[in-house]
Amino acid sequence: MKFRYKILPDLKLIKEYYYGYFKWNDLIQHSLSTRNDPNFDETFNVISDFSQAKVLLNIKDLDDYINEYEKYSPILNKCAIIVSESYDTSMAMLFEIQVRIQNAKVFYTESEAFRWLNIDPITVKKQ
Repeated sequence: MKFRYKILPDLKLIKEYYYGYFKWNDLIQHSLSTRNDPNFDETFNVISDFSQAKVLLNIKDLDDYINEYEKYSPILNKCAIIVSESYDTSMAMLFEIQVRIQNAKVFYTESEAFRWLNIDPITVKKQ
C-alpha cells in the first residue's frame, strides 16, 4: 500500500491519502509515522482519503485496530473519511468502527468533507 500525508498547520488539518491494498498494520504504521512528524498536532482535523484503496481485513484485524486506536483517546478532532461509492464490506466495517470511536463521518467527495470540517477548499488549494 502507498500512503502519503500533508500537514497544514495554518488550517489545523492533516490530509492522508491511501492507495492500493492495505492491512491494519499498514494503518497503524502510517498513523505512527504521521504522529512522529514535528508538525503533528492531535487536535488537528483529519481528512483520510481511501477512494483509491482496498482493505484486506478480517474481524481479528478490526479488533486489533480498535485496541490500538483507543490508545490515543480521547480523540479531540474530527475525521472526514473519503471513499469511492463502491467500497466493500470490510471497508464499510472499518469505517463504521472509526465513526464509533472518533468524531468521524464518511463522504464520497472532498468538497463534502471540507464543508463538514468548515474549511474553505480554496484555502486548501493555496497551501
